[in-house]
Amino acid sequence: MPFQKVGDTKVHYHVSGEGEPLLLVAGLFGDLHNWKKTVPLFEKNYQVIVCDNRGSGLTEAPADSFTMRDLADDAAGLLAELGIAKAHILGWSMGGNVAQEIAINHRDLTGTLTLMSTYTREPDRSRFAIEAMLHSVLEGADLFTFNAMMQAWCSTDAYLSGKLYRPNRRATENREDDLRVINGYVQQKRALDAFDNRERLHLITAPTLVIHGDSDIMVSPYFADELVKGIADTEQYWIPGAGHFLSSHSYADRVRQFLEAHPLDEACATCDRVGCLSK
Repeated sequence: MPFQKVGDTKVHYHVSGEGEPLLLVAGLFGDLHNWKKTVPLFEKNYQVIVCDNRGSGLTEAPADSFTMRDLADDAAGLLAELGIAKAHILGWSMGGNVAQEIAINHRDLTGTLTLMSTYTREPDRSRFAIEAMLHSVLEGADLFTFNAMMQAWCSTDAYLSGKLYRPNRRATENREDDLRVINGYVQQKRALDAFDNRERLHLITAPTLVIHGDSDIMVSPYFADELVKGIADTEQYWIPGAGHFLSSHSYADRVRQFLEAHPLDEACATCDRVGCLSK
C-alpha cells in the first residue's frame, strides 16, 4: 500500500475500484484495515479510498499534538494529491467527526456525507471509559487487553454471549511496541476530547445520511438524533439490535441507495483538473 506526502504528513492509503470516489474514514484508534470487509461491497461501483489517520496505522506525522481539523485536512489533502475534486465522504465514530470537519472546511470537495455511529461531541461515559483503558496500558496492561475492553464497549450482549476473555500470554513480549502504539492513541484521544461541533452543524450543507445502531452504548442513540436535528439536508437510518460496531452488510445497501440518489456526475462534469480520478 502506498504513501502520499500531504503537507508535513506522510499518509498511508489504498485505492481500489472504479467509479465515483468514496472516502472511508476510520474511527478512534482505527486504520485502513478496519474497512477490509466494507471495501469489497463498494469497489465494484465506486473508487474507494481508505487511509490511516494520524496517530494510528502507518501514517507518519510530526510528534506535535493535532486536532480533528488536522485529520480532516490530511484526508482532504490526500484526495487533492490523487486528483480528486469531489467525493462521497463516509466516517465511522471518530471518523464521523473528521468527516464533519471535511464537510465544513472543504465544502467543494464534499459531495455527500455519511455519518455512522458518530456524534457532535465526545460522550462523557465513553470519554471516562476510554481514558481508563489508555491508562491501563500505560500502567502495565497490554494492547490485547485494551482491545478486549474496547470490544466489550462496542459490541452487543448478543455478540458477546458465551464468550470468555482469555489473556494473551505472549502479549507482554511486545511492551515497547504497545507503548509506541498507545502514545499515538493518546494523541488521537486528545483531539477527540477537544472536538465539539454542536454550534457548527448548520455549516454542513452536503446531503447527509446518519446511520446508528439502536443498541449502541459507546455512543447513545440520542447523539444520532442530535446530528439529524442540526444538519439541514439529512436522512436517518437505524440498524436494529446493532451496537457501536456495525456489520458492513447491515448498512451497505442503504449507503449505496443514498449515494445513487446523490451522484457526483453533475459536479464532476465541470471539473477540468488534469488526471482527475472522479471523472
